[in-house]
Amino acid sequence: MTKTDLPSFALRDTNKRRLVLFTVVFTNFVVWMDIGKFGLLTPFWSADLRLDTEQIGSISSAYLLGYFPMLFIAGVLADRFGPKPTLVACISGVTVLGGSMVFVTSYSEMWWRNFIFGMFFGLLWGPCQRMLAVWFPSIDIPRVTATWVGAMMLSGLVEPIIALPMAHAWGWRFTFITISALGIPAMLMLIFLTSSNPSTMKGISSQELAYIQSGRPATVKRIAFSEIVRAFKNRTVILLVIGGGLATTSTWLTATWASYGALLVGGGDPIMLAWVIPVLAIPGVAYAFMHGRVVNKVFKGRLKPPMLIGVLLPAVGFFAAALIPGLPWYAWLFFASTLGFLTNPLVWGSLNPFFVRVARPEVVGTLNGVAAALQTIGGYVLVSLSGGWINSELKGLDQFTLMLCIGGVVFLVAAIPLLLINEKKVAPVRKLVDEVHEPSVPAPAGH
Repeated sequence: MTKTDLPSFALRDTNKRRLVLFTVVFTNFVVWMDIGKFGLLTPFWSADLRLDTEQIGSISSAYLLGYFPMLFIAGVLADRFGPKPTLVACISGVTVLGGSMVFVTSYSEMWWRNFIFGMFFGLLWGPCQRMLAVWFPSIDIPRVTATWVGAMMLSGLVEPIIALPMAHAWGWRFTFITISALGIPAMLMLIFLTSSNPSTMKGISSQELAYIQSGRPATVKRIAFSEIVRAFKNRTVILLVIGGGLATTSTWLTATWASYGALLVGGGDPIMLAWVIPVLAIPGVAYAFMHGRVVNKVFKGRLKPPMLIGVLLPAVGFFAAALIPGLPWYAWLFFASTLGFLTNPLVWGSLNPFFVRVARPEVVGTLNGVAAALQTIGGYVLVSLSGGWINSELKGLDQFTLMLCIGGVVFLVAAIPLLLINEKKVAPVRKLVDEVHEPSVPAPAGH
């Protein structure tokens, strides 16, 4: 959808929702930079703390243990009391805990630090989705959600360029503290540039409010808990939660072991890796920002096809990385990471728009939180066991064969609930936009 597709009044006074989108996208980018650098710097902190593979797996899964219950809690809090305070708490905690790395000197300290970090990290997902759902009309949700996912993936492109050379030169603790400082401007933007409800935003115009609320009831300040419960009586919602939860479970394996495998097992050079990882991330990032247009133009507004592609293509990547013998580390990363992480824009870029279509926007924080909690529980199980799946008796990256095969199977299982979804035909974008009418102007006297 372009500006020329919109009614004339929707082109005026539209800055508020764009400020909200920019703030949410930047906050998401900062938090994922913080979590991404942890996996990226695994070779550095694990060597400094003298940890074995099972201890690395335990530490990496510790934050998931704190993360998954908070995903559900954060979704409910965002739906009941608004996403803004939850997001402020998230970025505050993530920033402080990033700086706390200066005090970490042992396995147990790193484990507890990661566990607490996961609790604050869990405050991000559902509230971000809730904020976007109430600030944009349903026809815009695929586009803005794709932008949100794109920011998450963009962090994976940027962080190697910054974090790896910095850690190599000044140490991993300095890198953690420096990157975490980005949370300060994000927190200020959330406080001063956003509101949990568009109608309470200072300076917002009636024209922009009308556009935001086009095609749906006016946003309520606080949703009844019974409305949240009612959403789960919808069969499509249940299938989306299960499918979305399973779809990205296996990506936690890549996030935990990709850098470790490429550097310490595959023989990659840290400086070269700092440039190869961003290059390999480009396809996913580029697609993420185009996902909304692809949904509307290629799939004619349908969300089920890209979600299915989003689990089948990563499954192919995982099996290829596992079963093709003698892969160089950069080809191994392409299959396991580039193809594996395509599930994020294809599945999560479609999940929130799907929820908005089948439930009230005010409950999507909880729905996303439950789906994210499910994939995190699965991720915790996989990551905590993954150290035992690495066979050091095999040569090179073949050590990860069993782990990647298990991840590929989980991707295939995720396709089952997605196949069972019966997606209804959506109204054309033009029709939805035209439902919002510019206030009538009285005819001149004499007519």
